[in-house]
Amino acid sequence: MHVSRLLSAEEFEACFASPMRNVTDNSEPVLDIWPYVDAVDLGGLGITNLTDVHYVYRDASDRFDQVLIGTGHFNTVFVVVVDRIQSVVRGHHVLDLNQKFGLRND
Repeated sequence: MHVSRLLSAEEFEACFASPMRNVTDNSEPVLDIWPYVDAVDLGGLGITNLTDVHYVYRDASDRFDQVLIGTGHFNTVFVVVVDRIQSVVRGHHVLDLNQKFGLRND
């Protein structure tokens, strides 16, 4: 059984070092994230469904991958943070780009 962990904004921000690199097309996953994703209470996060992996970003230290999964909501992604060194999922975060950057969502 997988235990899910919602990362606070501070915990999420601590899981990357700039610059982040888009490694979507040339990275091999260190683990299967889907059992973890299946354990998350999406309804409790206000998410009704997930789509596909849109992007994978790796931080400058090569320690963390952020796997961005679509939510069906404009500019909102479900992010799974993978610790590449320990080969574990560190947790997840709902990233609402409209809210974070003051974008319009129409």
